[in-house]
Amino acid sequence: MNTNLVWFRNDLRIRNNLALYYACKDSKSTVLALFISVPEQWKKNFISPRKTYLIYKNVVYLKKELMKLNIFLHYYESTTFIKSINYLVKFCKKNKVNKLYFNYEYEYLEKKRDIIAIQRIKNNFISSYGFHNSTLIQPGLITNQHGKMYKKYNCFKKKCIILLKNFSHTNFMPKKRNTLVKQSDFQISFFNFPIKKIYEQLFPIGEVKILRQLKLFFKKKIYDYDVNHNYFALDNTSMISAHLSIGVLSPLQCFSFFLKYHSNASKCSIEKCHWINELIWREFFKHLLYFYPNLSKQSIFCNWEQNIKWKNNLKYLNAWKHGKTGFPIIDAGMRQLKKLGWMHNRLRMITSSFLVKNLLIDWRKGEKYFMSQLIDGDLALNNGNWKWIASIGSNSMPYFRIFNPILQSKKFDKMGIFIKKYVTELKNIPSNIIHNPDLWNKHIREIIDYPNPIINLIDSKKTVLKIFKHAKKF
Repeated sequence: MNTNLVWFRNDLRIRNNLALYYACKDSKSTVLALFISVPEQWKKNFISPRKTYLIYKNVVYLKKELMKLNIFLHYYESTTFIKSINYLVKFCKKNKVNKLYFNYEYEYLEKKRDIIAIQRIKNNFISSYGFHNSTLIQPGLITNQHGKMYKKYNCFKKKCIILLKNFSHTNFMPKKRNTLVKQSDFQISFFNFPIKKIYEQLFPIGEVKILRQLKLFFKKKIYDYDVNHNYFALDNTSMISAHLSIGVLSPLQCFSFFLKYHSNASKCSIEKCHWINELIWREFFKHLLYFYPNLSKQSIFCNWEQNIKWKNNLKYLNAWKHGKTGFPIIDAGMRQLKKLGWMHNRLRMITSSFLVKNLLIDWRKGEKYFMSQLIDGDLALNNGNWKWIASIGSNSMPYFRIFNPILQSKKFDKMGIFIKKYVTELKNIPSNIIHNPDLWNKHIREIIDYPNPIINLIDSKKTVLKIFKHAKKF
């Protein structure tokens, strides 16, 4: 009788988990599960305390759910990816594992870990089976005529949609084991990592709750999503990014929900749905990382980037981090990030554009800070979006396109509701002038404790255009 081991990593769910499903396919096999935490590695990768806390809570939840299938989740705390391999091999030997099942990860260090792990497992006469389960389409299936990854999003999107139109959903629910698992008092202690509690009403624990949240989104919010998703004060986003980032939810489940609850009912096509477009952007960045793993190491994508003369003003960087730039919408967004570990997607674009294109601070510093704060921090998406905003990545916006924070604020938070929620010192500022500090008179300045704008928007735009234009010449 075979003993199969499911190595859980970034896939903390029961449903639509290919590694778990195939490990359980043979009803006669014994199935074990293992999760190894790597706190020291997470620190090196700047993973946020909120994200690791979310991982912890979902690992505890997963353990309970697996018990219902008569599968026991073993847990071990290692330090780094490479050292975790030693325990994996030791565990396999001790428990006489015949087959190892896991879902692929595409980041550079994770891929390196898996290559070494697979070889060492093979050396011990154990078979291994990997599955592509964190994307809509298996990386490598969407390529140009030369077998290369598309660097233009629209080309990638067209092929992705063609494949998605032929999508047929399979539940992939693992079979319950026949043998009862002995109950254990073993409790998973919190990781050796800084603790930062999360707002569980925004980020519920466990796949059952997040699937229910996604269902409610499609039933109540998706119909107005294309119109309202950019307005910061409206509760109109799906809020699933954190769960996607740790695999409590899979992108295929998201797409299945779209087909079930939205597309058929509203006749909304895949091509026209903005929410699906965002899901495909996620796919694009994941596939890029698969083809170009060095993106994990903040490598240069455009050669001319090395010619950009960043100012990297530490005073400006700290003002940006702490929401004290003197630009209300920037400060509101950065304070939301600090409070929730999450920020509205458009605000991420506005605040990152301000850092790179107005303050002339290297995008890598922003990427690192976002990762250290975000509960939904995902290397592929964070790296891809920062490169996009800095105009030096694949399919990036033109360098001369710069978000104007005042215009964005007026358009998407007209009454200043969002600003006043997070920048409370501005709660008494009239809505018609709250967006532009230059319009505040001396009396207003005297009664509030709020900084003057740290830069002049017009002058900073002229400077960055000159520097970027010069950098592209070489």
